[in-house]
Amino acid sequence: MKEPTLLSSQEIYAGKVFRVYREKFITEKGVTEVEVVRHRGAIAVLPILPDKRVVLERQFRYTLRDFIYEVPAGTLEENERPEDCARRELLEETGLTAEKMIYLTKIVMSPGYVDETIYLFVAYVSDKMQEANLEKDEIISTEIYTMDQALEMIKSGKIVDAKTVSLLLLARTLGLV
Repeated sequence: MKEPTLLSSQEIYAGKVFRVYREKFITEKGVTEVEVVRHRGAIAVLPILPDKRVVLERQFRYTLRDFIYEVPAGTLEENERPEDCARRELLEETGLTAEKMIYLTKIVMSPGYVDETIYLFVAYVSDKMQEANLEKDEIISTEIYTMDQALEMIKSGKIVDAKTVSLLLLARTLGLV
């Protein structure tokens, strides 16, 4: 199987978080056109308290017009290292500081149309919480659960966010919590 060759790439939208391109490729079957969302990347971090409970967020997502449960997450700033972003987002969204940060892996969410890569971390945190510093559009409350409660929330459909499901299951599988 031969890799397609890019013929052209035209930006059709530029936003503050992503850009959209119309791209043409030549394949073994001929010319094909796709629309691609280019994203600078993101992080997701699972905060683990000293007693092994996990910190989740209940966040309003405008796209879904509803609150969902998630781990703290955020978009990389220009030239920002994923671990630095994870530490920044953890503090901004929860008021928690990582005493130990472990990089697990990276995932892609919807590779059929977006190139967003999310870097997954586990953060061991103290139970000393500062005040969160939320952005104007963020509506977030933090909640604390045992890992068994969080896994039950996945099974019952209360946690539907893919990065959160991935991170919770991976952390449990690796014996990190």
